[in-house]
Amino acid sequence: MKILLITLRADHGGGPYHVDLLINNISSNFDLFVACPNDKPYYDKWQRNKKVLGIFELPHRKFKIKKLIGLNQFIKDNQITLIHSHGKGAGIYSRLLKILNPKLKIIHTLHGFHIQEYGVIKKNIYIYVEKLFALFTNKFINVSKGEKDICLDFNVFKSEQSEVIYNGIKPIELLENAKQKLGLEDKIVITTITRFDYQKNMFLGYEIAKRFKDNKNILFLWIGDGNDKEIFEKKAKEEGVNIFFTGFTEEIPLYLSATDIYLSTSRWEGLPYALIESQSLGLPIVATNVIGNNEIVADNQNGFLFETADEAFLLLNNLIENNSLYKDFSNNAKKNFREKFDIRTMVGKMESVYQDLNQ
Repeated sequence: MKILLITLRADHGGGPYHVDLLINNISSNFDLFVACPNDKPYYDKWQRNKKVLGIFELPHRKFKIKKLIGLNQFIKDNQITLIHSHGKGAGIYSRLLKILNPKLKIIHTLHGFHIQEYGVIKKNIYIYVEKLFALFTNKFINVSKGEKDICLDFNVFKSEQSEVIYNGIKPIELLENAKQKLGLEDKIVITTITRFDYQKNMFLGYEIAKRFKDNKNILFLWIGDGNDKEIFEKKAKEEGVNIFFTGFTEEIPLYLSATDIYLSTSRWEGLPYALIESQSLGLPIVATNVIGNNEIVADNQNGFLFETADEAFLLLNNLIENNSLYKDFSNNAKKNFREKFDIRTMVGKMESVYQDLNQ
């Protein structure tokens, strides 16, 4: 079976990471092709990957008719029969390709039904377009039950047209002496992996960190980059807030191995890989009570869900001060990961969807 994976991002992020996991863990029964932008780090990785038989370059998060025509020819030249698109922009390409080639099978993973920051007009247009494109989609993949429920509430597709497949990873290997290597051996480390954008809501993260400014034993570790990063760095320095900014890094296992608690302040999510990675290490999570987060974190079992900065402050202190509670949450986190988010489960379900559509 020849499959084309489409994504309009190949930079750091959950969507490209998901595509990379599929490429590296899928059975050799499938011939894989990729259409994506020339972004770092994944474009180069996929170009070198022996499992990828060909790459077609697309613009970063943009639609171009010329590229659609070229991609259509790429599909014909390589006799591709199934397309799996990831994210909104990629979904435009895949469904238009279905119109051009009705025999193509189309699978679309939304990676979150993100309409929270849209105005009324833009929201209605997007929902209408998705409903129209559903006519040219053989199967939707939702990464969480909550995401599917929202799509059904807006009548984007019929229930039988979708399957929920949780994101999965290989468990992160705990690196010994990580705190010592980073010079954090005397700190309680609370980590957030972020993009510093509206969705990730690091203004809330900053308000939480600020409440701990007088406790020098606690360090907030912020991993990632984005437009607002410099603003937060300046504020933290001026106000004496204990935040260490790493920027983008390939050493996520090292930083998570040095972490005691993972904190998420997102306004919305699909099914965030950072939380799944944290659970694989047995890290308790304190996260906003939003879709995606609340399907990974079972409140008061393997972590806490919260609404406000004051609530998060109390919950974090509870975990820091209660060693027995911390150990229980840690053990439950590892158990939840094994049962729900192992890479073999995700890839196995995805392969079944591919095979069913190929019949």
